[in-house]
Amino acid sequence: MEDYLDLLEESLVKKSAILDKIEEFNLKQKDIFTGNTDAPDFDSFDSYVEEKGKLIDELNSLDNGFETLYERVSDTLKENKKDNADRIRRLQDLIREITDKSSSLQSQERANRELMEDFFQNARGQIGKGRTSLNAAYSYFQSQRAGTGTESFYVDSKQ
Repeated sequence: MEDYLDLLEESLVKKSAILDKIEEFNLKQKDIFTGNTDAPDFDSFDSYVEEKGKLIDELNSLDNGFETLYERVSDTLKENKKDNADRIRRLQDLIREITDKSSSLQSQERANRELMEDFFQNARGQIGKGRTSLNAAYSYFQSQRAGTGTESFYVDSKQ
């Protein structure tokens, strides 16, 4: 039973560490869009997304293993609550910690998504302004070009 409890605790500790790594990547992604540069480093952003994907896969694997192991041990744990009270409390604390980190990560993800959407909305606006300026310049060029063949209406006859 002690070995099973050790495995459960170890799984939760690993999960907590993975959530910490994901938080680091979230902060790096935030820095990409809040930095003072005009063009964010999308290559770094993509690599962070890939790394987070790998970590999430690892989290899912740990979750599946934890659930499977807990199903095996749950009846025995319930029968021996008093004997394992300290370990159960420790597991509950770790689960609370993981839940808090998960909700914090969701908030960070939401904020990063909003930063990214704002960036792209501003970029679209800049493209629209550039297109308008280009059309105005082209229209001016066309009107000037069309007017070169006409003579002036006012002729100075004094010499």
